[in-house]
Amino acid sequence: MANAAPPSLDWQTGKTLSECFDHILISGIASDVTFLVGEDKKKISAHKLVLISRSPVFYAMFEGPMAEKGEVTIPDTSEDAFRIFLRYLYTDTIDLTEKNTVPVLSVARKYCVDILVSRCEEFLNQTVSVDNACLFLELAHEFLMENLKTECLQLISYSPDEILQSSSFADLCPSCVVSITESDDLQAYDESDVYNAVLMWAEAECKRQNLKITSDNKREVLGDILYTVRFPVMDKDFFLKEVCYHKVLPSDDAIQTINYQHHQEKVPGNKLNHTKRKIET
Repeated sequence: MANAAPPSLDWQTGKTLSECFDHILISGIASDVTFLVGEDKKKISAHKLVLISRSPVFYAMFEGPMAEKGEVTIPDTSEDAFRIFLRYLYTDTIDLTEKNTVPVLSVARKYCVDILVSRCEEFLNQTVSVDNACLFLELAHEFLMENLKTECLQLISYSPDEILQSSSFADLCPSCVVSITESDDLQAYDESDVYNAVLMWAEAECKRQNLKITSDNKREVLGDILYTVRFPVMDKDFFLKEVCYHKVLPSDDAIQTINYQHHQEKVPGNKLNHTKRKIET
């Protein structure tokens, strides 16, 4: 065990249960398990009784048939996040910030502390902004947080101009990109903005996959994301001067788009979306 700090003489008298538990966590008094946390394997002492009472994962870890013996290594969590997490287990109190919420959420999910997961999600819901909407959307997708996902998509739908041009949009996974660009409620007054956004994303994805940035490769990484752009209802001049020039949209689809723009002719069975978005005025 890590060496315990000398106990304060007044840590019990007149203190609440959470205050006493906070002290034994910080001091390491009577600790019976040591974690080696993070890349530096920082030693953090704790008490199995508290841990198994709060987490089914810890219960299985220390009381199951394959119970851990000796020091427990946790390389995938930072020291700060793990200390904040432990303090919540001991005291039911936590001070969430934009900086610590995501790593704490990750630890809480790993050890199945559902109440803390809910608190983290609630905090994220309350702090979604234009600046972090794409980041939080990716988190919502990764951690299956539907309420946060809805909150993010709603904000993005009503603030597309800034968000679609941001580097954070280019960092999204394909599923999150589609959740934005396929929406009928996306308040993109000019469909060219959506096209430029997915083109920017395609270039970033080519770089992530170490592919040369060419029309063919952009089309390949985009896949069906390309067809979330409403080409048939796009400005005609922009389509001819930019979309046709880029040659990312297959030639057959480009011809069908031009026919629709000039003659309102739809070809059954193609992937082109002819529906205008529901722009609020």
